[in-house]
Amino acid sequence: MIIDKLSNAQLYDGVHPRIQKGLQFLQENDLHALEPGKYEVEGDDVFVLIQEYETISEEQGRWESHRTYTDIQYMIRGQERMGYVNVHELLVAEEHLDKDLLFLEGKGDLLRVTEGSFAIFTPEDGHMPMISVQEPQVVKKAVVKVNCRK
Repeated sequence: MIIDKLSNAQLYDGVHPRIQKGLQFLQENDLHALEPGKYEVEGDDVFVLIQEYETISEEQGRWESHRTYTDIQYMIRGQERMGYVNVHELLVAEEHLDKDLLFLEGKGDLLRVTEGSFAIFTPEDGHMPMISVQEPQVVKKAVVKVNCRK
């Protein structure tokens, strides 16, 4: 798991070429102007989901991870807390292979991710997005899905 400001994205250029491509998309596009939806960068290997939603309480949150995709979750507007824990410390509750999604159970830590910041979650990183900082608020977020397995 990595958490940082988008202004420091160049520090992660050597992690994986597709992660670099995803971070470049975030830097080079007017994300405030993009409507919610899917935007292809490199076919199914790198794409961006623009989302707008109201944050939820920690009790409503669910741990998740992915077998194939690494997530770059970037806060365009607002802030939220995101949970993190290594997947080996969690138990699989549900598996949706067609969506590359595992729901998990267990406990982890919550970190605040503010506007202009991103968090990178690899398949080994259990994460719980969408959690309110204090009160629910509407946020806008870009989730870059990066296939680092190929």
